[in-house]
Amino acid sequence: MWKKLELGLLVVFVCMVVAVSGCMSSSVKVVIDYPGSWNGTLKTDAGTRSIEGTGNQTIDLGSMTGSLYVKVEKKDKGSNNTIRVSAIRGDETVNTMNSSTQYGELDDAILSIYLTP
Repeated sequence: MWKKLELGLLVVFVCMVVAVSGCMSSSVKVVIDYPGSWNGTLKTDAGTRSIEGTGNQTIDLGSMTGSLYVKVEKKDKGSNNTIRVSAIRGDETVNTMNSSTQYGELDDAILSIYLTP
């Protein structure tokens, strides 16, 4: 009888640890740095959405794993300002891409990564 109770308590404890660890995973944010107006597309395993803004903006995606694709474009095409998109998990920058090349400025920046747990 006691063995079944101990086993049951152990199972409950393990389930609680797994549930709490999932809740405590770090939030993923997408940060767009650009002084002008921009728009783009944000895709995750959960779906696709349009994004747009003026100036720097942070988009909180919450806890997530899987594919993350972000494409941002300058609305003022031909601008010499650099547009930058970053993926941040917790306090760590996972990846950053920008529109700067050795030949000059592009009008967009694309970030595509796979986030593991």
